Amino acid sequence: MNILLLTSLLAVQSCPRIIFGARILAIEPCGSKSHWQYMKSILDLLAVRHHVTVITPLLTNNRENYTEIDASQVLPIYPLMGAMEMIEQYGSVMNILPPWPKRSHERDICDAFYEFEPIRDLLNRGADGRYDVIMLEPFYSPCLSYLAHKMRVPEIYVIPSSMITMESMLFGTEPNPSYVPHLLYNGAVMDGFMQRLTNVALFAYVKIVVWLTNVRMMYREPRPYDIAGIRHNPSLVFINTHFITESPRPFPVKMIQIGGIHLQPPKVLPEDILEFIENSPHGVIYFTFGSVSSMATLPKHILQTFIEVFAQVPQRVLWKYDGEISDLPKNIMTRKWFPQRDILLHPKVKLFISHGGISGVYEAVDAGVPVLGFPLFYDQPRNVINLVDAGMALSMDLLTVNKIEFLKNINKLLNDKKFSIRAKIVSKHFKDRPLPPSEMVNYWFEYVLRHNGASHLNSKAFNLTWYQYFLLDIITVVVILLVIFAYLTFILFRWFQYYTLKLYKLNQSHITVKK
Repeated sequence: MNILLLTSLLAVQSCPRIIFGARILAIEPCGSKSHWQYMKSILDLLAVRHHVTVITPLLTNNRENYTEIDASQVLPIYPLMGAMEMIEQYGSVMNILPPWPKRSHERDICDAFYEFEPIRDLLNRGADGRYDVIMLEPFYSPCLSYLAHKMRVPEIYVIPSSMITMESMLFGTEPNPSYVPHLLYNGAVMDGFMQRLTNVALFAYVKIVVWLTNVRMMYREPRPYDIAGIRHNPSLVFINTHFITESPRPFPVKMIQIGGIHLQPPKVLPEDILEFIENSPHGVIYFTFGSVSSMATLPKHILQTFIEVFAQVPQRVLWKYDGEISDLPKNIMTRKWFPQRDILLHPKVKLFISHGGISGVYEAVDAGVPVLGFPLFYDQPRNVINLVDAGMALSMDLLTVNKIEFLKNINKLLNDKKFSIRAKIVSKHFKDRPLPPSEMVNYWFEYVLRHNGASHLNSKAFNLTWYQYFLLDIITVVVILLVIFAYLTFILFRWFQYYTLKLYKLNQSHITVKK
């Protein structure tokens, strides 16, 4: 007994010190359910050990160690949008990042945020020790970093998608566009010259537009939060990615991949849904376009295509649909909401038809279910293509969908065993981790607190200017030296040629005189 007690004490002493009761101020500036789901998954985990106060436009409920501050008056809430409207507004890079916007939406959000009474109160207090760390999503702007700067506390970024490529250099790493696809690039692998050229052009366009927008706003309408040196310098970054659903690439030490953090143990399905699934002898197809896009606004010919194709398959279909449809085939069940995670984990679910949102992608990968993707905008094309590249998915264009191709792809995914086999293999890779995401969040969060912001994790790239980072000063010196060397070589050659010719002529003249 004494030996067991001694062993336990030694084990505790050898472990890093566990911190309880840290005071966290979290800021979720994006009123999108998918973004909030990711942030809330992290906050729920941290609230077990620490005190969390979150400023958010999307409220849930207060509880022990967890308090919400309603920011819906200053931070926008994104309503349910039609799928076609989303494609029209955000389906291209030019729409997401116009080359010369009349007014910066980012600027308006930042101004409203710093006029928000709880934030003004915090700024007036300054470094009063009210909070130990600030956790935020840099969705609109790094302007939110000004708050941590004024309060003199570490900040942690929470990024719900893959790396925001336009900001990655400011975290101490610049992705190589020769093999790392941009977040807005509609592909996973660049296997040809034109693909790489397109990716490089996309990198350049986004960088130039963001830089011009920031410069224009900072000089025309300067704000206190424009102070140089405080933008994008977090102690830690929790990023919603994983090498299975994202092409492997270099990451800084302080960028922690926690893809799938929102995944919870399965719950019991509602009786009507469970009965519908289990009484399907050929399995089930689950169909959804997520929480931010409305299927009820789809054109009639697209809806009719879906209905007619589903009527031809032997499987039953669970269709998340936010409107009313009459005269549906008997094999289709519609609901405005389904417990997606629990449905995908049911062994009778054979196919997931999705828009490619990252949360649903991880749920499908974790469950080992093949995917038919209809990506709409932003990172969704890239998410779907990553699954296609992994061999567990096919991708289609919603605007050009037709019954023949749609039915063909459904049958291919259901009947060709290679897709389900690859889905199971990808799932096995996804689950095989040294630590689950929840433990990684707890460890690294408390690591930052234990080491007072963990500035030693910062890349040495932060000490370099942009031209030093890209070795332009070294390249310039080398080029100058090469030019000088080439010039001296040329002068030496001319000198040698001149004196050789002179000597030759002198010899010739001596020969002539002798004759």
